[in-house]
Amino acid sequence: MNVFIYIMLFIMGTFFGSFFTLAVYRIPLGKDITHERSFCPTCNHKLGAWDLIPVWSYLFLKGKCRYCGEKVRIRYFILEILSGIVFVIAYVSYNIQNVLLEPNKLAIFIAFVMMYVTLILVAGIDKEYRKINASVLGFGVICQSIYMLYLCMIEKENDSIYRYTMYFASFILVFIVFKVRQKNKSNYPLQVGLLFTYILCVIDWKASLMIVLFSFLDLIIWKCVSKKQKLPWGFVMSLCTIVYVIVENGIKFWMI
Repeated sequence: MNVFIYIMLFIMGTFFGSFFTLAVYRIPLGKDITHERSFCPTCNHKLGAWDLIPVWSYLFLKGKCRYCGEKVRIRYFILEILSGIVFVIAYVSYNIQNVLLEPNKLAIFIAFVMMYVTLILVAGIDKEYRKINASVLGFGVICQSIYMLYLCMIEKENDSIYRYTMYFASFILVFIVFKVRQKNKSNYPLQVGLLFTYILCVIDWKASLMIVLFSFLDLIIWKCVSKKQKLPWGFVMSLCTIVYVIVENGIKFWMI
């Protein structure tokens, strides 16, 4: 039974990975990400269902467009596989034995998926355009707010409500400042600050500061190793947060 669940989770994760590649391309351009059909960016041919099956389509078509023969970036294939693996690892780390009998753990897993979607989109867009998308972070905050309401109303966990309310208020304040200064081309530090306030909504402030420290160290190491390409701060912070949440929750649940 567990093997079947793992396979389904992996497949689900690959579809999310396929969606990420589409969303990272379209969101900065202001294009629709839900209703408009996918197309080849080289020949603009509309892609069919058989062209959009995660992992399989890439392997079957040998990493090329069916219509113009242009090579498809291998990072799309890698992201689909990694997303599938992340879904399985996250499910295992939360120690979910029976989805139907453990709705609280299922809610935590769904909250993780929404956080993962938010941070991967932020990371992808930031790496491509050196820009942290405020709308994507807004989506993440809304999802986290719904999860917090669930904890307060269903699980009766009211201890942290004031702390999270303060974090959400901080995000809204920074978001307003960001919108006011949106036309300023030098507002990337403010975008990083907006990302930091979102991370505060997901994990506690001590862990958030640790994420900032790890990100800073990663950037220094990367700069020493590779002088050709610079990694944006938001990209590194987002990936560090995902890794931290998986590891931290895995340790917490397996130690109980």
